[in-house]
Amino acid sequence: MKQLAIIGMGPRGLYALENLLIELSKADVLIGIHVFDATSSPGTGNVWDKSQPDSNWINITERALTGIEKRPQIDYSNVTIDEFPSYHEWCQFSQNSDDPDTFPARNKLGNYLNARYKSIENILEKLDTFKFIKAEVRNINLKNKKLEISTKDNAREYDDLLLTIGHQPTTLSDQLQKWQSHVVSHNSLTLFENTYPITQLKTIKNNTNINIAIRGFGLAMIDVMRYLTINDFGNFKVINKDTFKTIYYKSKSQDLKLIPFSLDGLPLVPKPLNERIDSWYQPTKEELDSFKSEIEAVSQQTTETDTIDFLTHPIAKITSRVYLDLEDKGLAHALSSSELEVIILNWLNDDHYNHPLIQDSNSSTYKLIQNYIEMALGTIPVSLDYCIGQVWRHCQPTLYKAFSHAKVNNDIIDKVIALDERSKRYSYGPPIESMQQVLALVDADILTLDFVTDPDIDLTAEGWTLKNSNNESITCSVMINSVLDAPKLLEVNTPLIKDLLQNDLIQPIHSKLGIETTADGYVITPEAKDDVPIAVLGRLAKGSVIGVDAILECFGPRIEDWAKAYVKRLNAN
Repeated sequence: MKQLAIIGMGPRGLYALENLLIELSKADVLIGIHVFDATSSPGTGNVWDKSQPDSNWINITERALTGIEKRPQIDYSNVTIDEFPSYHEWCQFSQNSDDPDTFPARNKLGNYLNARYKSIENILEKLDTFKFIKAEVRNINLKNKKLEISTKDNAREYDDLLLTIGHQPTTLSDQLQKWQSHVVSHNSLTLFENTYPITQLKTIKNNTNINIAIRGFGLAMIDVMRYLTINDFGNFKVINKDTFKTIYYKSKSQDLKLIPFSLDGLPLVPKPLNERIDSWYQPTKEELDSFKSEIEAVSQQTTETDTIDFLTHPIAKITSRVYLDLEDKGLAHALSSSELEVIILNWLNDDHYNHPLIQDSNSSTYKLIQNYIEMALGTIPVSLDYCIGQVWRHCQPTLYKAFSHAKVNNDIIDKVIALDERSKRYSYGPPIESMQQVLALVDADILTLDFVTDPDIDLTAEGWTLKNSNNESITCSVMINSVLDAPKLLEVNTPLIKDLLQNDLIQPIHSKLGIETTADGYVITPEAKDDVPIAVLGRLAKGSVIGVDAILECFGPRIEDWAKAYVKRLNAN
């Protein structure tokens, strides 16, 4: 009997297991399946862990989670795994198009994912061919065409391996290494190299007279900010349920100061309030079909290209149509669609490009946040960059589908990923309420935006002294790194991945990117090496695939393709 190991049981591992069982049941084949995962709630991964605090919110509208569909009944071997409801059925989700979108705590989706996993495990446990191993995998070796997988206590052999691990730590940047050494020699200072698990910040949560610097001004910063300020000294209160206008009220004095900063200091841009406003930015089915065709014409052919015009031109075309259709909901202008396209292309090619239709990034950060909140509410005319960001979000699933496993050169892949990452300030934007909370903390004199744009940082015995362009400075005894590493394979420092690289079992698609895989997830081995029976789905395959960080991508066709390919290989052997 063939033996398969699955390493990593987050949402992607869960969907892979389900699809594997569906394909095995169709083919009427029984195999040995061992699942390795070190977390306490299988099915969730770290991002959706059930035990995280309620202050970590989902960042995709609950409405958009239609993509987590129900699982059909599976008859595998001599057991029956019952069907499992979709996420919307499970939480009895319903909403009118004028109702504000909801963004619940991440542990809510975690509870769903864990229950969905347990409903499989409870049945498969009856078979002696299934085993869940709660342990971290240390290394993987190829021995006599078998994969030897070792944990701290054990080594077992398998015919095939599916790797569905999520975010992996990478070698610390020079800046963080320098800070690390500084903290070692000054033990009154504290450095958190990672944001998560956020409960590690408990030690500083209710401290008084404390300045805390936060490296990064993105979604993880918001998790940090919320966790540290919903505390024994105060809390948030929404004073207008239509706009989510929020105040921070103090029950007693704390003297806490949060100082976020990033290279460009640009704020996150909130998503539209509700389905009705969001629909303003929706491309038509014809536009999305044409967008897909234009990208595939380049990505799936072997014609050489040295620009990403094949992506930016169709986006510009769709966005100019959407912006013209906004009429008085957008800023006043007398431009034709082709003139608008030129401005959109200029901005996509250069984020410092200025134009009266684009938000002036030199405005104060507070004012920028206010403006973007009002645009998200539909109460002021929408700027062109806000419109581009929302259209991009609607085009993302199509882009991810059409561009994965592109046959273009690696530098083009790198450029497409870089532009998609840049878009995320808009397309992965937070709920309006999160940005109202940022303003509430500024108003309460707890969070300062004075150092948000690339401050000079000096290391002193008292900590990190941040200095801004106005020559103002502030010293912090605590530093939290809230910047999430990109999945650069060559810099990942977990023993498992280092081991695979050293043994030549995997290779990166590009020095800045992840593992090179085929369309069905199997690793492409270096030339002159035998093929290895390893498949990789998810974040570590970034480059071969794009859009790996979205929850809905965990329940997408790439996982289904792997399951079909795996069973087909079984039948062929």
